[in-house]
Amino acid sequence: MGRTLRGLMVGAGYFAPIQLAAWRDVSGAEIVGLVGHRDPERVASVAHDASVGWSGVDLEAAIEQLRPDFLDICTPPATHGDLVRRAVARGLPVLCQKPLAPTVTEAAELAEFAQRHRVPLVVNENWRWQPWYREAKRLIDDGAIGRPFHTTMRMRPGDGWGEHPYPDQPYFATMPRLVLFETGVHYVDTARFLFGEIEQVQCVTATVNPAVAGEDLVVAVLHTTRGGIVVYDADRSAVAETVRSPAYGTMSVEGTEGTLQVADDGTMTLLRRGGRVVPHDYRIPPGWKGGCAVAAQQHFVDVLLGEAAAETPAAEYVRTMRVVEACYLSAGQARAVRLRPDLGRAGAPDLADEGLL
Repeated sequence: MGRTLRGLMVGAGYFAPIQLAAWRDVSGAEIVGLVGHRDPERVASVAHDASVGWSGVDLEAAIEQLRPDFLDICTPPATHGDLVRRAVARGLPVLCQKPLAPTVTEAAELAEFAQRHRVPLVVNENWRWQPWYREAKRLIDDGAIGRPFHTTMRMRPGDGWGEHPYPDQPYFATMPRLVLFETGVHYVDTARFLFGEIEQVQCVTATVNPAVAGEDLVVAVLHTTRGGIVVYDADRSAVAETVRSPAYGTMSVEGTEGTLQVADDGTMTLLRRGGRVVPHDYRIPPGWKGGCAVAAQQHFVDVLLGEAAAETPAAEYVRTMRVVEACYLSAGQARAVRLRPDLGRAGAPDLADEGLL
């Protein structure tokens, strides 16, 4: 057996404990240090709870002392650029939380910077690693429902109402771009994972809760290359029986030979033509959202060990961010927006000029 890779994690916010807990179940790597920038006591507390032996606020000191094999960035998007550049310049592979950067332009620049230095930069997009999406992908690819042509991804976390919404992440309420930028990017990436590239979008947004600055309701119609039309129907103000359920909502995939449905707890059913709805049994691992954080982080380690090709390298993830930007453009200008076939190439324009259809 080879040596265990040593990781240094940056960030001690809401998601850090979830990510650190996942690292304990990853084979081939361990987190040896935690760096935070705002609250040394918080950093020390999070590190202690996760049995991480080193904590501090100085990234350069941490790198010098710990000599890590990779950097795990779990901080707000505005901080990603500086952290990525500092790590890549040192030759340190990076696992970076989504969105990669506040803008598509900066994300593309970071991807190009990493490619130029030949250092792996992978986006920690764990949504596609939720087991119900992995199983749905397997069933679709195996032809269980024929050719998919209409999918509805209905997001209802139920955490965005009242004068003090989003109690776990109250800063959500002040974000000028909310659902699409913060959560919709997960669904766009998952739609691409399931159904191929997105060629055209039509989107409307609204702000329902007056205590929220950005959009908290989104309906986006995504035209895909392999799965027909995908509707992302997201509402963070609506009532939900289970707040922040494992799947955050439901998914229905309609195909020429049947329909696949995912419930908000991740359970699945299949309905084939001429038949009845039947449960589809599969294994849902333990852990946050079916162990998706463990799966995503294990995949990153496998990439570093040469055992897998990265599913969400930065250059590829820029495509997802450009789709999100197209949704904002569509909503702002009340029109359909086409995406160029070269949208993943460095220096390519973000969107097509001939967007009115």
